Amino acid sequence: MASYLNKEILTRTPAIDVGKPSQNPHVADVRTGEASYLNTSTSRHFPLRIALIYAGFAIVWIVVTYILVEHMPVDAFTRVIISNLKGWLFVAVTSVLLYYLIRARQNRELNLAARLRETIAGTRDGLWIWNLRNDHIEVTTGGDSEVGWPAAETIHNMENWRAVVHPDDWINIADIRATLNDKENKNLQIEQRIQTKTGGWHWFQIKGRVTSRDADGNIEVIEGTHHSIDALKQIQIELEHANRALKVLVAAYRAISTCSTREELFTQIVHTLTQEPDYSLVWVGEAVVEGQRIVPLTSGGPSVAYLEDFVITWNSQDENIGSAGIAINSGEPCLVNDARETQRWAKRLGKLEEHNIRSAVAIPILLNDDTQYVLKLDSAEPQSFAQNEYDTYMMIGHVLSLAISSFDANNRFEQSETERLQIANRLQIARRGTIAALIEVVEKRDPYTAGHQHRVASLSVAIGTEMKIPETLLEGLFIGASIHDIGKIGVPTEILSKPGKLDDEELALIRRHATIGYGIVKNIDFGWPVEKIVHQHHERWDGSGYPQGLVGDDIALEARIVAVADVIESMGTNRPYRPSIPWARVLDEITGGRGTRYDPGVVDAALRVLDANAAKFGLGEASSAN
Repeated sequence: MASYLNKEILTRTPAIDVGKPSQNPHVADVRTGEASYLNTSTSRHFPLRIALIYAGFAIVWIVVTYILVEHMPVDAFTRVIISNLKGWLFVAVTSVLLYYLIRARQNRELNLAARLRETIAGTRDGLWIWNLRNDHIEVTTGGDSEVGWPAAETIHNMENWRAVVHPDDWINIADIRATLNDKENKNLQIEQRIQTKTGGWHWFQIKGRVTSRDADGNIEVIEGTHHSIDALKQIQIELEHANRALKVLVAAYRAISTCSTREELFTQIVHTLTQEPDYSLVWVGEAVVEGQRIVPLTSGGPSVAYLEDFVITWNSQDENIGSAGIAINSGEPCLVNDARETQRWAKRLGKLEEHNIRSAVAIPILLNDDTQYVLKLDSAEPQSFAQNEYDTYMMIGHVLSLAISSFDANNRFEQSETERLQIANRLQIARRGTIAALIEVVEKRDPYTAGHQHRVASLSVAIGTEMKIPETLLEGLFIGASIHDIGKIGVPTEILSKPGKLDDEELALIRRHATIGYGIVKNIDFGWPVEKIVHQHHERWDGSGYPQGLVGDDIALEARIVAVADVIESMGTNRPYRPSIPWARVLDEITGGRGTRYDPGVVDAALRVLDANAAKFGLGEASSAN
């Protein structure tokens, strides 16, 4: 993933207090952490306080010594000698006084600087100053433990910096100057992978602030911090991979639900995925025995011209075989992380970069245990397809195979009652398989609520059964509850993975997931009101919910059931960032909200279910104790 640096980010980044310009004699020395003068209100007034103490002491000295000398019973000559001595004594006393005052102040500042160094060392953050006039960089030891080498001894200028940054993440000095030379832009924020001692890469966030400009407004000095974001970044990358696989699943499910031939299926999947910015090229090819070629059937995306450049083969002996050919031969998905690091793509690397292709996944589609088709997705970004999503891509190929078999059976035979049932059953299996994979990917989107949707679905079905809902509707209730949080695909990953309390803006973004989820599923014909469950599961009986503020029976019954099950499960189970809420408080929330926030009939049924089976759903006092 390439780093980013643009005007929007730079202007929106909160100001970072990194001190005064480096040429200021009062600035802290970032290499040692020692400060000659701390820029606080007390420090600014220190000279004034010294001057006032000095003036006060001088006045008292002059008045007291004058009175004493005038009243001494001595002759004039002796009085002159005493007057001179009192001047020398004044100098001596004031010198000692000033020495101890300044020394005390200096000791205080050194103690503060030492504590500051300890605080910075404890955070493992680093500080840096970049003087662009002579391209000199000073950096502290923060981050050394993550990379395994001493930054302070290694990075002294831009070339040293560039040598340790991943090539995809490098920001040219000219680009930084061009963006920050606008006097309105003072702040820099970028994310970069820094090479470790072992040859790996570690993510850091680098923040800086322009602290000095010349008379023409050009940058002279930037000061800032850098700290490790590797753990969070890895979570974000995993969520992005899951997000990408989820989009393919949704596209496949929509196509299965609305198409009746393989040609329509392929065309719709390609059309849907090429609307996404994730892919530079999407195509479906057929494996032709003659010449062992792969013939593209339908394709789309900004790099579609790439398919015209050469013959695509699945001949394992051909050195030009690519990921699509490998998938055809193996019957398993083939993932390419980065074309620049893949040996078999070395000869065609120039063409790939010309057409903006860096990574790819090829998904085989088997019919009668033989690979006949391949769905190929190419991306302009490296590392777009992760190996831990292998099972999801395998599932996509499997459900597409089942769908095509069903289409073929429908077109080949006069549909007897038995044949119709067989076809319907196959399509149902394909749909259920897609939904199962869809649930798994949605769970990966939010690592802090793993298993949440499955438990909500199980509890919802139990409540529905207690309410005597027809069995034909329970399956739709299960599906809707199982994907009720699908809209989190549209919530920024950094918010989903944030363990602490959300602010108002972040909470507003989270609340969008109900509307986003509705937009994803509203055009899919599930056969049940799944889209209403996804859209309305945060509505409340008294109209206090969101996103529509629906009241009472205007909310679908299934959504009212999921709303209660969602609250019970969320409060009554552990999260990595907090333990489960005491069971008595969970029950108080449900009973206290009966007839206001929650449907009374649903609450009564839920309490009956939990009274007998709370432990079955991992809830209740016993579960909390465990």
